[in-house]
Amino acid sequence: MTHAEDETYVEGEGVPDPQRWRAAAVILVAIALDLIDTTIVNVALPVLQTDLEASKAALQWVAAAYTLTFALSLITVGRVGDMVGRKRMISIGILVFVAASLLCGVAQSTEMLIASRVLQGFGGAIVMTQGLSVFQVSFPPKERAAVFGMFGALSGVAAMLGPVLGGVLVDADLFGWSWRPIFLVNVPVGLFALLGVQAFVRESRAPHIKHLDLVGVALVTLALLSLLYPLVQGQEAGWPAWTFTAMACSVPLFVVFALYERRKAARDGSALVEPSLFRERSFVAGLLVMLSFFAIIAGLFFPFTLYLQVGLGFTPLAAGLTTVPFSFGAMITSSFSAVLAIKMGRKVLSIGMVIMGVGMVALIWTIGHFGSGISGWDMAPALAVLGLGLGFVISPVVDIVLGGVPVEHAGSGSGVLSTADQLGAAAGVAVIGVLFFNLLTAQAVPGADATLPHLRKELSAAGVSAASQDRIVADFRSCARQSAQHEDAKAPPEVCRHIVPAGAVPTGREEQVTKAIADASVKARKEGYAKATDHVLWYEVGIIALGFLLTFMLPKRARKPEWEDDDEQGAEQRDGERHGGEDGENGAASSKAQPAGQP
Repeated sequence: MTHAEDETYVEGEGVPDPQRWRAAAVILVAIALDLIDTTIVNVALPVLQTDLEASKAALQWVAAAYTLTFALSLITVGRVGDMVGRKRMISIGILVFVAASLLCGVAQSTEMLIASRVLQGFGGAIVMTQGLSVFQVSFPPKERAAVFGMFGALSGVAAMLGPVLGGVLVDADLFGWSWRPIFLVNVPVGLFALLGVQAFVRESRAPHIKHLDLVGVALVTLALLSLLYPLVQGQEAGWPAWTFTAMACSVPLFVVFALYERRKAARDGSALVEPSLFRERSFVAGLLVMLSFFAIIAGLFFPFTLYLQVGLGFTPLAAGLTTVPFSFGAMITSSFSAVLAIKMGRKVLSIGMVIMGVGMVALIWTIGHFGSGISGWDMAPALAVLGLGLGFVISPVVDIVLGGVPVEHAGSGSGVLSTADQLGAAAGVAVIGVLFFNLLTAQAVPGADATLPHLRKELSAAGVSAASQDRIVADFRSCARQSAQHEDAKAPPEVCRHIVPAGAVPTGREEQVTKAIADASVKARKEGYAKATDHVLWYEVGIIALGFLLTFMLPKRARKPEWEDDDEQGAEQRDGERHGGEDGENGAASSKAQPAGQP
C-alpha cells in the first residue's frame, strides 16, 4: 500500500477512519467561525466608531486586517500542515483564533483591535486550510463529495449569517458590552471545537516534506501583497497611481515564484506549491471557476449591502434578514450538488451559473419595478433563486479542485484553493465597487429629479413663490450631486445646509417646508441607490456569463472515482480467482481421465 493510502486509511488496513464524520462536524464548526468573522464586524462599525472614537481609516483596517492576513497566510500555513501534522496545526489555529477573539472583545483602542484582527486572520487561515486537508485525507474518495457538499452549504450560510448574527448581538447589547459580544462569542464555541478536534481528528502528514520553502514563502507573500493590498484599499484611497503600480509588480513576482517553485520541486521535492498541481486540468479550470464565482458573490453583496442600509435605510439586522432566502437556497442545493456532479459532471456547475443568472436578472427587475418602496419580502424570491444557483456551484467545484490533488499535497492544494477564493472576492469588490460608486454619482441628480414634481407640489402648498421654488430646486439638485461625491456623511456639503434661502418661506410654514425637503432627500437617495444598484448588477450578469463559459474548461465528466477503479479491480480479481479455480478443477479432472502416457 502506498504512503498516500496510509494517510487516507487508518493504520494502512484499508479501513476508513471510523471517527471521520465526528471529526468533520467539529471542524465545520471551527470553519464556520472563520467565515462568519469575515462579515460579522461590518454591521458593528458605526458603533465601534463611536465607542473607540475611531477614525474612518482605522475602521477600514478593522475590516481589512482580517481579510489581508487571512489571504496572505493561506498557502504557507497549508504547506506547514503537510509537514508538521494537520491535526496539530488545526489545533494551533483554533487556539490562535480563540485568543485573538478574546483580545478583540476586550480591546480598549483601535490599535489593539486591529492588531488582534491580524492575529485572528492568521488563526482563521490555519483552520480553513487544515480543515479542508483533513477532509481530503480522512475520507475515502467515494465520501468526499458529501463532506465537501457540507462545506459548500456551510459557506453559503455562514457568509450571510455574519450580518444577521452581528445585528442581533449589537442590538441586544448583552451586559452593556455593545459590539464586544460579536468577538467574545467565538471563545466558548472555539474551545468546544478544539476539544472535538482533540477527540475525533486523526493526525496525518506528508513525511517526505521535511523543510519549509522559505524563499517561496517570501516570494508568494510579496506577490499576493502587491496584488491584494491595492485591491482591498484602492477604493478608499481613491485609486492613486501606486495602486496600479503595485498590481503591475505582482505579475513578475508571480512569474519568478512559479519558476523558482519548479526548480525547487526538481531539486528536493519540497516546493511550497507543488508545480504538478497545475498540470491537472480539473485543478486549473476549477481555480478559474472559483475566481469568477467568488468575484460574483463578493461583487454582489458589496453594493447590495450599501443599497439596503444606506440607500433604503434598513437597520443592520433588517439587512441581514433580507439575505436569509439566499442562504436557505444555497443550503438546499449545496447539500446534494457535489454528489449529483459525480453523475452529471460539469453540467451541474453550468446549470448553477444559469440559475444564478436568472436570479440576478430577477433581482434587477424587482429593484426597478418596486423602486423606493421595495421591501425585503419583495426581493426574497430573486435572492432565493440566486442562492439555489450558488449551491449548485460551490460544493462541486471544491470537490473538483481538490479531488485530484494527492493527499501528500492536500495542505498546499487547499491553500491555493482558498487563496483563489480571496483573490476573486477582492477583485470582485474592487471592480464592482468602482463601477458602483461611479454609477451612484451619475444617478444622484436623476434620483433627485424624480422627486421634484412632488417637492414642488409641497412647496406650493406651503405658499413658497415660484422664484423661490426654482432656487430651492437648484440647490436641492446640487446637494444631491455633491453628497454623492462627499465622503464624510456626518459633515454634509455646504450647499445642503442652506437649501432654503432666507425669507423664501411664509411665516409659520418653515417646519412644513423643512419636512418636505427632508422627505424628498430620502426619496432621492433611495432612487439614486436603486438606479445605481440596478445598473451595476448587469455587470454581475456579465461575470456570471464568464463563469458559465469557464465551466466548459472543466472535463465533461468527473474522472472515474477511485473507488470505482478499486471495485472493478476487486471484481476482476475475484472473477479471475473463480475462473482460475474452475480451470484448475477441470484440468485436474481431465488429467485423471486421460490414459497414462497420453498427452
